[in-house]
Amino acid sequence: MKKNGFAILQAEIKHESQNLERLLGEMEGVLAIPEPSSLEVRAAGSILHDFYSGIEKIFRRISSNLDGDMPSGEDWHLELLERMSLAVEGLRPSVISEGAKSKLSEFLRFRHLFRNIYGFELKWEPCK
Repeated sequence: MKKNGFAILQAEIKHESQNLERLLGEMEGVLAIPEPSSLEVRAAGSILHDFYSGIEKIFRRISSNLDGDMPSGEDWHLELLERMSLAVEGLRPSVISEGAKSKLSEFLRFRHLFRNIYGFELKWEPCK
């Protein structure tokens, strides 16, 4: 990777990190509500969906720019998450720990659920 390519990747990751911080602030607001309405539960689901999508954007950029390719196929989301937990000799260290991979896999499952149900079916417990 060229030096300017690394600087661009770094700037993109910084930008996504700022977006993730903003989502954290939004989620703190929703979590402060003692008994959320169905619309507030939907909002929490949307925030969680956006959170994992932002994480995945960072992973896709790392995979494309440092690893040189992206996983493909039906399970590419899972493969990408797995790849980020691996150190790639000569390319990069692991991006996330095994513990982080485990936690993030829960967010990935939630995002899949969120995309495949009606919002009124969403329950508060998975959003907390």
